[in-house]
Amino acid sequence: MIYDFDRVVDRKQTNDMKWNSKAISSYVHLEIPENIIPMWLADTEFACAPMIVEALKNRTEKEIFGYCAPMESFYEAVCYWQKKRFGWEIEPEWITYIPSVVAGVNIAVRTYSKEGEGVIIQQPVYDPFASIIKNAKRKVVNNGLICKDGHFEMDFDELERLAERPENKVMILCSPHNPTGRVWTKEELVQVEEICIRNGVMLVSDEIHGDIVYKGHRHYPLLSLDDRYTKNVIHLTAPGKTFNVAGLKGSISIIPDQKIRETFVQTQIAMSLDVKNTFGIECVIAAYTEDGAEWARQEVEYMEKNVDYLEKYLHENMPGVTMIRPEGTFLCWLDLSGLGLSDEEIFQRIIMDAAVICVPGPWFGPGGEGHIRLNLGCPQSMLVTALDRMKRALKIVGLSEV
Repeated sequence: MIYDFDRVVDRKQTNDMKWNSKAISSYVHLEIPENIIPMWLADTEFACAPMIVEALKNRTEKEIFGYCAPMESFYEAVCYWQKKRFGWEIEPEWITYIPSVVAGVNIAVRTYSKEGEGVIIQQPVYDPFASIIKNAKRKVVNNGLICKDGHFEMDFDELERLAERPENKVMILCSPHNPTGRVWTKEELVQVEEICIRNGVMLVSDEIHGDIVYKGHRHYPLLSLDDRYTKNVIHLTAPGKTFNVAGLKGSISIIPDQKIRETFVQTQIAMSLDVKNTFGIECVIAAYTEDGAEWARQEVEYMEKNVDYLEKYLHENMPGVTMIRPEGTFLCWLDLSGLGLSDEEIFQRIIMDAAVICVPGPWFGPGGEGHIRLNLGCPQSMLVTALDRMKRALKIVGLSEV
């Protein structure tokens, strides 16, 4: 079956916060124009995969929506998906249902570190990581990424020094990386994990974007690389990004080590984050199938064409704006530093004047200055309109017009 990713779905009639100008205003603490093109929140504009829609319709016909729990079919679906997508064989007992990957990160940080201790992250990175650490009264320890020859890399020498400090107990790895789009190689993953295991640092691996990887690259679940890693790795994932179902609150932790898993679940229960979602369970079962895999394959293929279009558009029409081509995710990290504008001016021109709602680079921490994160998980017609608006607002004369 061929799926239509060009179709525009009207989300303005829903309670989806991505399209709600009032919700955005409360997020950025400014009045946002009504004629927005929202390319900020990390969900896509594609209609949900039909096998998921059908499963949810069938569940509504059961007429009762009381407390629920994952059954055998849920665990079988997760095991199938990991083997199908990544060649990783896991056991059902390793799996725990969590409401979101962010919740899983929060649980892990509070389980494996104490107040005042350090948590290592790699900025610029998904901004809730820093918020979780600060709200838990831990310290943000930044092992900043290095942009070298148009390629983001980890600073392993610094990571080793940071991991050696006894007060740094946890590291959060974003794999693939949000917002830079890096898909870490097997060698990079092994190196970061060897540093953590050598120094007794618990590694929390956020792999929610693992299904969205472009040609020439491959995502490796960190736990699949060596049995020794089961002693200090927590794997977090979800169908939320791949299938645009974040609102169903169905996510997964995979923790092979029984003692680590039990301690994680104890904190989860203490934080009242152990309640399951009826439709989240149904979603996972429907998505993690052969039909779901084919839908996801076509989606990624479509989004890579959007990457191609964006790369070509920037080159021909927006001199001074560059992008390191993402290897995965539907998020693009645009560098506007060549325009000579401050972050405040970038915000004003793109978000306020053009009404293209992107995430300002500084929100991702040090290294985000002069950047924005653009979500291209959308019909190409929406991307074209947004880029044309941005070009006009930035007052750029494109090369094609010279």
